[in-house]
Amino acid sequence: MYYIGGNSESVEQDVIHSYTMAYGGGGFAISYPLAAELVKILDGCIDRYDKFYGSDQKIQGCLSEIGVPVTKELGFHQLDIRGSPYGLLAAHPLAPLVSLHHFDYFESIFPNLTQIDSVEKLVSGYEVDPSRILQQSFCYDLNRNWSVSVSWGYTVQFYPFLVTAKKLETAVGTFQTWRSWDTGPFTFNTQPISSDMCERPVVFMLDRVESVGGGKTLTGYKRYNMGKEETDCPRCNYTAVAVQFFNVSAPIFNPDLWNKAPRRQCCEIINGTDGADNVVHVQIRGCKRFESVTPQ
Repeated sequence: MYYIGGNSESVEQDVIHSYTMAYGGGGFAISYPLAAELVKILDGCIDRYDKFYGSDQKIQGCLSEIGVPVTKELGFHQLDIRGSPYGLLAAHPLAPLVSLHHFDYFESIFPNLTQIDSVEKLVSGYEVDPSRILQQSFCYDLNRNWSVSVSWGYTVQFYPFLVTAKKLETAVGTFQTWRSWDTGPFTFNTQPISSDMCERPVVFMLDRVESVGGGKTLTGYKRYNMGKEETDCPRCNYTAVAVQFFNVSAPIFNPDLWNKAPRRQCCEIINGTDGADNVVHVQIRGCKRFESVTPQ
C-alpha cells in the first residue's frame, strides 16, 4: 500500500497544515491496494476530519488511521512560492518531473513568454524526452575555466569561471515564500542572488528541441538578458561574451534508470563542428565508473 506525493516548498505552509501530508495541488498517488482499504472507511473518516482545511489533509487523516505514511517523491511540485520559479526549476531535484501547480501565482517560467506559451514550450521538451525534462548536468572546460549547468529542456547557466558542484546544485532564490513573501525558509537549500554582477551566470533559455534519430535529442538554448549586461561587470572574462547559443545533445533517458539509485548524469563541452565562435556544444551522457565533476 503506497501513498505518494510531496510537501509544500514553504516551511510556513507545512507548519500550518502538515509535514505528513501529500499536498493536493501538486497531486498525490494512492496505490490500488491502499484505495481498496481507504474506501471502506472514507465516509466516516471525512466526517471525523471535517475541520481540516482541504481534501488532501482529510485524506491524510484517513490514511493515518490505516497506518500508511506518505512516501515523499520530489517530482511532485506544490509550488507554494511567489516571484520567479527560475531558480527552483534550474536546479530541479534528481527525480522525474511529475507535476507543477499554482501557475497563476508566480511569474512565467520562461520570462520572455506568457505563462501559457511557457507551459507549451516546457511540454515540447517533455514530449520528446519525458524522463529527462529539467534534469541537471554539470560540466567544465578547464582550459577556459568555464562552468556549465544544463537543466535539460529549460535553461543553461554559463559561468565564465569555475564553480563548485555544490553551488551549481543549490537553487538560487529567485522566489519567495507563499504567505509572507519572504526569502525563506524552504524545505530545500537555497542561495541568494549575488549582489556582484560578475558572480551571476549568463542565462540561456530553451529555443528549440528535436529528436534527431538514433535514440538521441538535440536542444538549443538562446542567450537571455536577465538584467545582466557585460558592461555591469568591468572585470568579467570577456572571452565568453561572444557566446550566444548552446547546443546540447543527449541520448533519450531510459526511464528504467529511475528504478535504480539516482545519479546525476555527466556532460562535457565538445568542440563545435560549425566553426561558429558564438555556439557552445555540450554532450550529456551517463557517467563513467569513478567519474566525478571535480575540477583538476
